Amino acid sequence: MGWLRKARPVLVVGGGLLVVGSLLGARLLTHGSGGGSAAADPAPPANGKAGSGPVVFGTVDSDPPPVSHGLPPVIQSGEVAEVFVKPGDEVRVGQKLYRFETRHLEAGVKRAEAAVGGARANVRKAKAFEDQHRTSILTQEQKLKAYDLRVKLTDEGLSVYEANLRAQLATQTAEKAKELFETNDRRFELRTAHLTAVEERNAEKLKLDEMRTADVGAGVEQAEEGVKEAQAAVDQARLMVELCTVVAREAGTVERVSVGPGDVLGVSTRTPAVVLVPAGRRVVRAEVEAEFAHRVGPDKKGRAVLVIDNSDPKLTYPGVVKEIGQAFLPKRGAEAAFAPNETRVLEVEVEVADPAPPGKPPLRVGQRVKVNFNP
Repeated sequence: MGWLRKARPVLVVGGGLLVVGSLLGARLLTHGSGGGSAAADPAPPANGKAGSGPVVFGTVDSDPPPVSHGLPPVIQSGEVAEVFVKPGDEVRVGQKLYRFETRHLEAGVKRAEAAVGGARANVRKAKAFEDQHRTSILTQEQKLKAYDLRVKLTDEGLSVYEANLRAQLATQTAEKAKELFETNDRRFELRTAHLTAVEERNAEKLKLDEMRTADVGAGVEQAEEGVKEAQAAVDQARLMVELCTVVAREAGTVERVSVGPGDVLGVSTRTPAVVLVPAGRRVVRAEVEAEFAHRVGPDKKGRAVLVIDNSDPKLTYPGVVKEIGQAFLPKRGAEAAFAPNETRVLEVEVEVADPAPPGKPPLRVGQRVKVNFNP
C-alpha cells in the first residue's frame, strides 16, 4: 500500500484539474464556442479598453426575409404544368414562377360565360316586354278615347230622343205622359245602350290605370342585376385560373426550385415549391439571451458593431444596430421549433454595410455569425 500513499498527491492534483476542466467545459457548452446560439463573453476590444457589449450569435437574413411560394389559395391541390424559373434566376415582382394545370377551372369559366349570355337574353326579353307594355298603354289610351266618344254619342242620342218624345206627349195628361215616357221601347233601347257604353268605358279606364301603375321597369332592373352577378362569377372564375400561375411577390433571386411538371402539391405539402431571396439590404438578426439583455440597451441603437464569420473569426463585416426588440420571443428557424426547452431571446437587427466586400466571401442568407457589440 506504500505506492498508494506516494500517488495520493498526484491523484489530488489530477482530481482538481478534472473539476476545473469540467467547469470550463460546462461554460463552453452554456455560452458557446463557435456553433451554438447562446451569448458569449465580451471579446477583447481592438482598442484595448474594457467594453460593455456582449458577443452574441445571429443569423444573416434579407430584408424583407426570403419568400416561400407554394400552393395558391384558390385550390386545395394541383398538378404543376410548367416551371418558368431555375435557381439563380433574377426575377422582378409579378414575374411568372410556375403554373398549375387549370383545365377544370377553365371549364368553370366557360360555364360562367354561358350564364352571362343567358342573363343578357333575359335583359333583352325584359326590355322587349317593357316596350310592348308602352305600346299597349298607347293602344289602350286610344281605345278609351273611342269609348268616351261612344258614351258621348249615346248620351246625346238619348237626350235628343227624350226631348222629342216629351214634345210628342205634351198633349197628354201629365200622368199619361209620364207613363208613356217611362214605357217607351225606343227610349229604353237608347238608355240601355248609353249605360252599357258607360260601363264598358269604365272597365277600359280601369285597365289603363292598372297598366300605368304596373312596374315593368323592375323586371329590366332585375334582369340587369342578373347580368352583373353572372359577370362577377366569370371574373371570379377567371381570377382562379389566373392565380394558378404563381408569380414573384418580391424582386430577387431564385434560391431553390423544388417542383417540376407533373408534381402534385396539396394543402399538406410542407416543402415550398420556390424559395426566393429578395433583393435589397442584408441584415443580421442577433439573438441576445436574457442574462445579457441588460448590456444591449437603447443606447446601442445606431451604434457600430462587428459581424464575425462563425467558422472563420478573421472574416469580419461592419454593421450598425437598426432595431432592438421589445420582447423576448422564440428563436427563428425550424431548429428552434423542435427544441424541447424553448429558449427566448431578444432579437436585435443589425444592418450590414457591405455584405460582399472585395476579397471576402459574401454573407449569405441563413449563415450563422457572431455579433460583437463592442468592436
